[in-house]
Amino acid sequence: MSFLNYLKERWITLLFIFLASAFAASVFHLDHRLQLSNANGYYMVAGCGLLFLMYISIDYVVLRSRVKNLSQFTKLNASSKEVEDFSYPTDRALAEQIQQIVIGFEKYKAEVQTQSSEELEFITKWLHDVKVPLAAVQLILEEEEHQIPAHVFERLYYELFSIEESVQRVFYEIKSNRFYDDYKIAPVNTKQLIVRALKGYSNLFSYKRIFISIEGEDHSVLTDEKWSGYILSQMISNAVKYTPHEGTISITTNKTENQTTISIRNSGKGIHPRDIGQVFKKGYTASDQRTGLKATGYGLYLSKKVSDLLGHQVTVESVYNDYAMFHLAFHHSDTIHDVTKM
Repeated sequence: MSFLNYLKERWITLLFIFLASAFAASVFHLDHRLQLSNANGYYMVAGCGLLFLMYISIDYVVLRSRVKNLSQFTKLNASSKEVEDFSYPTDRALAEQIQQIVIGFEKYKAEVQTQSSEELEFITKWLHDVKVPLAAVQLILEEEEHQIPAHVFERLYYELFSIEESVQRVFYEIKSNRFYDDYKIAPVNTKQLIVRALKGYSNLFSYKRIFISIEGEDHSVLTDEKWSGYILSQMISNAVKYTPHEGTISITTNKTENQTTISIRNSGKGIHPRDIGQVFKKGYTASDQRTGLKATGYGLYLSKKVSDLLGHQVTVESVYNDYAMFHLAFHHSDTIHDVTKM
């Protein structure tokens, strides 16, 4: 507690003492019938002033100590210090109130955590369960491909793929909230990451007649293969969505002294300048760029979130009505690898 706050806390008491002392001094000064010498009168006034300063000092120290004890009691969640340890009734009453609030909060927090855990368990189980019928539908669709008109087959495949992506996105969002319990940093080759990310998109490239090229040498980077593969898959998914029929997607790998970067560029409308700073925001979509697959505005947000957790960097550049390019940069540092080994 600062001295200014102390004065604000005790101003009524201090004002009363000051006015009482001033009144006594005024009576002595105005009533000449009092049989008291001026020197003794001044001594009395000085003595009262000194006692007043002593009172302020002592009271300030005591009150500051009381506030400090209450503050420590609160920070310790009102559990390691007994309420009876407070000697002042007011402090004890406040401590009891704090203790009741803490107990109620802990009980509520435990109930919320239990409920959240049960809901999370249910959602996770549903995510695993729904993969089976989705795989079955995809298998049936592929078996009946020649019995279904091509344009109908493509539309059905797009919708099915969108469902699979949505399920996967929910799954990774749940896991990202417990990221530090589910990652392993190790050397991984960039081509291995790219192949993992491309898995599952071959039919979409074929249906939209997209030409894809992979350029650059293979390099080793420190990362988590699963999470980095997911980041790249979301970039590829975004590129596929916004690449027109018979467009192009190029994946290049470049290495400099400080970092290795995987870049994914797609032809098409690109990103409008007013949207370029919003693409990694949660739920953001550009309504003038819908092409085939539905956009949720969540994939790139999650990619940026995971990239930051890994210590990587995701950026974007674009020329409107020409192309869009996303970059995933792996910085050359052993720090995150050393921390993981600890």
